[in-house]
Amino acid sequence: MKIIFRKILFLILLVSLLQSCGFRLRGVSNLPSTIKYAVITGVAQYSEAGLAVKQQLESSGAKVLSTADVDTIHFVVLQNKFSRRVLSVNAAGTANEYELTYTFAMRVLNQKGIVLVSERVVNLNRNYIYDPANALAKSDEESNIKSQMILLAVRQSMRRIGIKLRQLPSLNPSSQASQNETPAKDIKTD
Repeated sequence: MKIIFRKILFLILLVSLLQSCGFRLRGVSNLPSTIKYAVITGVAQYSEAGLAVKQQLESSGAKVLSTADVDTIHFVVLQNKFSRRVLSVNAAGTANEYELTYTFAMRVLNQKGIVLVSERVVNLNRNYIYDPANALAKSDEESNIKSQMILLAVRQSMRRIGIKLRQLPSLNPSSQASQNETPAKDIKTD
C-alpha cells in the first residue's frame, strides 16, 4: 500500500514540477489569447497545408473564419511548394534515392492590412530511397513524408509567429500596461 502511495505522490510531484517550469507539448502553438478570429489566405481551404494551419489556429483558441470580420487577423500563406531531386542512381541509370524539399512561408496582417509579422520561411529537406520494384509502396512513402513535412513546417512557422505576436503591445495586454507611457508608433516587427 505504501509503495502505491509513494508512486502516486511521485507522479503528482513530477507533474507539478513540469507545469511550474512552463513545459508544454510542442504540438500546441503559442499564439496570444487576444487573437479571437483568423482568416487563412493564399492556400486552398481543404489542402493539407490549409488544414494544418487551421488546426494550429483552433488549438490556440482562435476561430477560423472563411471571410474577414472586424477583429480578424489574416494569416497569409506566401509559399507552399515541394521540389524533388535525384540524389543517386543505380547502374541502369534509374533513381535510387531522392531528396524532397518543402518550402513554407507565411506572414500575418491585422484587419487593416498592416503587417504584424513579416514573412517567416521554413525549409525542410528529407531523403528517401526509391525502389522501382516497389513503386506503389514508395509513392505511398513519399506522400507520407510530404504530409509529415507539411505538419512540421506549419508548426515551426506558427511557433515563430506566436513569439513575434506576443512581442506586439497591441496583441499582448500585459505588455501594453507596462508601455502606456510610450505608445507604439509602428506595429511592424523585424
